[in-house]
Amino acid sequence: MTRTFLGRARADRVGTPMCHDHWQNGIGLGTDVLTADGALPVEYLTPGDKVVTFDQGLVRLARIEIRLVPASTALRLRPSVIDPEGAGRDLVVSERQQILLRDWRARAIWGRPAALVEARQLIDGASVARLRETGPVRLFDLVFDDSQHIVLAAGGRYRFASARMPATAES
Repeated sequence: MTRTFLGRARADRVGTPMCHDHWQNGIGLGTDVLTADGALPVEYLTPGDKVVTFDQGLVRLARIEIRLVPASTALRLRPSVIDPEGAGRDLVVSERQQILLRDWRARAIWGRPAALVEARQLIDGASVARLRETGPVRLFDLVFDDSQHIVLAAGGRYRFASARMPATAES
């Protein structure tokens, strides 16, 4: 395996196998994740980094799982999904990525002030839509030792759930 190191970034030059199983969470290339060192693109994170979480503050990242998934299982989120101002750029996530909503939708649809929902439940064809690409999409899932956490991304505007299982669990 050949690796290229660019600062903190690592890129493997071997193919990542296409994942056709029931892939759950995953955020796309270039999504900024808040860390103790500031906002870093998800692909720059390494195990041991301290990630800012909504539920427990700084938590050590155990590992990052990277998978290629069919584009048909990924969604594009426009900034207006969370930020009424629409600031920022589009993000790519797994259709099953859990997002913490704390706005009128949580109350109107789920009857709660906050709801952890899968991105596919928000598809409207405009602000949340399936990707039109045909090739595979690389998604990153952040895994912590102790439990699932709500990770702050895209300047803190998005709150994504991390992996559903602890790092020590068998897959």
